[in-house]
Amino acid sequence: MLCPPLGGQVQNVTIEAVSFDTTVNALSGLGAEPGLLLATRGDSLDARIVLRFDSLPDTYRVGVDTLDITLVDSAIIRLRLDTLTRKGFNPVTIEAYDVDSDANDTSTAAILALFTPERLIGSQTFAPSEFKDTVNYAIPNAHVLSKLQNGQRLRIGLRAVSITSAQLLFSSEEGGASPLLRFRVSADTTIQPFTLVPFSKTPTDDPIAAINLGDYTVFAVRPPEGGPTELDVGGIPVRRAYFRFDIPASILDSSTIIRATLLLNQVPNPLLDPTDTVFVLPHIALAGAAVTDPAKAAQITTLLGIDTAHVRPGDAGLTLIEVAPAFQFWRTFKATETPHAIVLRSRNEGTSALQVRFSSLEAAPALRPRLRISYTNEVPLGLP
Repeated sequence: MLCPPLGGQVQNVTIEAVSFDTTVNALSGLGAEPGLLLATRGDSLDARIVLRFDSLPDTYRVGVDTLDITLVDSAIIRLRLDTLTRKGFNPVTIEAYDVDSDANDTSTAAILALFTPERLIGSQTFAPSEFKDTVNYAIPNAHVLSKLQNGQRLRIGLRAVSITSAQLLFSSEEGGASPLLRFRVSADTTIQPFTLVPFSKTPTDDPIAAINLGDYTVFAVRPPEGGPTELDVGGIPVRRAYFRFDIPASILDSSTIIRATLLLNQVPNPLLDPTDTVFVLPHIALAGAAVTDPAKAAQITTLLGIDTAHVRPGDAGLTLIEVAPAFQFWRTFKATETPHAIVLRSRNEGTSALQVRFSSLEAAPALRPRLRISYTNEVPLGLP
C-alpha cells in the first residue's frame, strides 16, 4: 500500500453482504457467570443470589480430640464487591432467606417461591459508605448451628431492598473470588474458624451443573427481549448477535482489504440505564459447516484483534463495527467448509443486564446490516 503503482487506487464499496443474522443465547448455563448480581430496580430488574453450602461440619478437632460442634459464633458470609458497577446512593437492606428445598434445581419459579416471610432468617442494612471491596454479611448463629447439628444443608437466598434503585455485583466462584461462609465453633480464639466455599450436591445426575449451582443469580424480574426485527447483544439471559456473510470472490480472493466495517442501525433500548455503556466485542466464528445450529456456532469463536465498540443502550442510529481482520481468516477457509461469520457479544456477559439492539435483515431495507469495504488490488509481499 506504500507503493501506489503496485497497489492501485483504493476502492470503497458498501454492499449487502450479510446473508443471515439472528439472536442466540449464550450457552454458559445457569450459575456459570463470573458474577453474582443483586439488584432491586423497580419493574425493570429484580435479581437475587442463591448460595449453597451442602456440606457442613458437625465436629472439630482440638489436639488429638474430636469434639461435637455445640456452638456457632460470628457467622458471616464474605462477599467480594465490584465497587465500580455499584448503583444507588441510599441504604440497602439485604435480606437472607432459607431456600433449602427439593424443588427442581433449574426452576426459577420454584426457587423464587421460597423467598417468603416464613423463610426469612435475618437482614442487615448497609449505608452506601459501607460497600467496600469486601462485604461481610452476618448470618444468625442459631440458624447455622441448627443446620449443622441436624445434618442439613445451608442454602441461603439474598434479596436487596431499598427505597430507590440499588444494584450490587459480587464475584462468584467462577469469577475467581468465591463467597465464603465463616464461623467460629469455640470461644477459644486459638481454634481457627471454619471457612467454607459454596458447594452443591444437586442435581445428582449432572456434576457440572452441581458445581455451577454452588452460587448463582436468579431473576424475579428482568428486562424484556427485543422485537422480531431486532438483534440483541448482552442482557439477561445473555444474548449474542450472529451474522453470516457472503463476500464477492473478486474482493475476498483478489484484493488487499484496507478497512472493513459492519454498518448497523441501532434501535434505542431505554428500559434500563440508557446512558450507560455496553462494550461490544466482535468475534470471528470458528465453527465448521457441520455445526448448523447458529446458537452452537456462536459459542465457538475467537476475539478479533481490534478496538471494542462503546455503545449506549438508549442511543439510536448508525453503529460501526470494525471487522477487517476477519478477511484474512476467510480467505484461508472456504465458506463451504467454515461459514464466514461474525458474533457480537458484550464484554460483561453474565454480569450486566444492559442490552443493546440492532436492526436485523427482517427490518426495513434502509435499516438492514451492510458491509463497507475499502480495498485495493492485491499487494505482493516483500519490497517492490
